[in-house]
Amino acid sequence: MTIRIMPIILAVACAGCLNLQQQRTPEEATMASLRDAYQNLRFPKSEYGGEAPRPEWWLCRPEEVADICLGVKKGRCEVIGQTAAGFPLFAVFYGQFDDGGPRQSTWAASSSSDAYECYYGKPEKQTIIWATGFHGAEPEGVVATLNMIQLLETGKDLRGRSYPKLLELIPQFRIIFLPCVNMDGRAISQDHLQGTDKVTFRKACQGEWLDGRPIEWRESKRYFPLPLDRVKHPGGYPNADGFNIMHDATPGNIRTPEARAMLALIERYAADFFFNGHSCEGKPFMIMPSEINYQAHVERGLELADAVNARLVEAGLRSGMPKKAPTRTINFNSLVSLTSGGLALANELNSWADSFDDMIEPNFIIMEVILESALEKPLADRSALVR
Repeated sequence: MTIRIMPIILAVACAGCLNLQQQRTPEEATMASLRDAYQNLRFPKSEYGGEAPRPEWWLCRPEEVADICLGVKKGRCEVIGQTAAGFPLFAVFYGQFDDGGPRQSTWAASSSSDAYECYYGKPEKQTIIWATGFHGAEPEGVVATLNMIQLLETGKDLRGRSYPKLLELIPQFRIIFLPCVNMDGRAISQDHLQGTDKVTFRKACQGEWLDGRPIEWRESKRYFPLPLDRVKHPGGYPNADGFNIMHDATPGNIRTPEARAMLALIERYAADFFFNGHSCEGKPFMIMPSEINYQAHVERGLELADAVNARLVEAGLRSGMPKKAPTRTINFNSLVSLTSGGLALANELNSWADSFDDMIEPNFIIMEVILESALEKPLADRSALVR
């Protein structure tokens, strides 16, 4: 296993600490930074959460994320940055990635040139970034992604299940897993929300005002950042500075280190597809793409989302199909196309599913559908974008 630690992760305040740091292995230094980050949290772990004991395979705490990522052998673990509180932001790579230096051009420039390949190059395999845990109170995607990593490492996930089709499909792509984007929110959130009521769910996710009222879903987006001096608890939605990373999408004014690190990764590897994992109290579904994008991406996104949702219905995980129409949302996904010319889609898992298995199973289905479709035609046809 090879692991790179970004310099900022290893920065220390005094010469004595520096000498100690130099004596540590990269893995030890990373775990030390994780422990230190807990001390930077303004709020304690919330009391909002499901009461049922979690299964042994339900791993989602920051230290559990670190343990799985640092332990990979078939993949490669890299710390690409740190969160607002100082938690390491882990990325796990599967496939051959060229780190030969900066690109000749950017997507923005090359897409207006006579050869967009001067940015994109001619990679043999499509590149997918699979990011979960944007909102720390939504652990299902984190659990699913750690199980996928275990599947690729051992042939079976943490439950002992094998997915032969995925094991056949994944090596045909370059995949980067970001198991937990918002480690700050994850650190102060419970391990699951199964069995909670709507008010408790809102307090766990969007937070609770000082007077005890839950911060509602849309209400939380009135603030960027959430005014932390006015809350009893911020929930697991924002990072430690109160920012909802999902909506850190204003070009020229990116506020969070998490978003900056992801955008650098997307640009660095010319991501073809960015998966953006979430959860809600409803049935699982793939969210339709925003119409604020390339027309070709909107059409491809609608096609993919429809195929995913149909497969979820077929699997008995939802009873009907969502409306097939683009949204008008502006969020982190909007920046992916501007950064690499890639397509981005978000999904919702079900925090209230009847079983813990059903809370993560949709992500395995989604991955399979996306990869099967990608072999039929590109997830991001850049020739169509610049045509």
